[in-house]
Amino acid sequence: MFLESSPVTTWSEEVSRPQVHPTAYIHHTAVIIGDVHIEKNVIICPGVVLRADEGSPIIIREGSNIQDGVIMHCLQGSSIEIGPRCSIAHGAVVHGPCVIGDETFVGFNAVVHAASLGEKCFVSHCALVTGVQLPGRVMVTAGKMLQSQEEVALLPEAGEEEKKFHNKVLSINEELRRGYKNINHLQVHHLDHQARIKRAVWDGIEGKEALTVG
Repeated sequence: MFLESSPVTTWSEEVSRPQVHPTAYIHHTAVIIGDVHIEKNVIICPGVVLRADEGSPIIIREGSNIQDGVIMHCLQGSSIEIGPRCSIAHGAVVHGPCVIGDETFVGFNAVVHAASLGEKCFVSHCALVTGVQLPGRVMVTAGKMLQSQEEVALLPEAGEEEKKFHNKVLSINEELRRGYKNINHLQVHHLDHQARIKRAVWDGIEGKEALTVG
């Protein structure tokens, strides 16, 4: 993973560094910059960019999954908050100011900008949601451009099918997070074991040399 502090700028004299909970998994190709807070049991997948160097903070709440190629960035003076147990799917763009409520799903290549989404919403693939406030439990259909509150009033409720789909996504990503964390733990243990062996061998060689010299 690439973690970098935000720079000092004319709008911010503070240097902020990402804060990552030890239970979170972040893929090594992800880029996390500035005032980003990643809470427990979050998974950040390959190619994700979370950039809080202009606006900040970006907060990813507990148990959420941020999938491959997702981009998050904020306008100056704004922030992003992703609620607990959310899924931001492959290639989505979330641009602050933005609040996404608990257990909400944002689909493949969807764009959410300057918007507030309530809990358990379902934003389908390739949808555009900008400049609006969504109540909880509504669905934005695939490819829809949602840009006014009048359109929001006509949205259907997210049904059982969407709920089951999102629950499955959450379950799979939680299992992946645990699996990747376990792999990392085993790799660290293996490297530590190898280092101990090398130290023991080196100590043995030095001991023999000392005896020879003596």
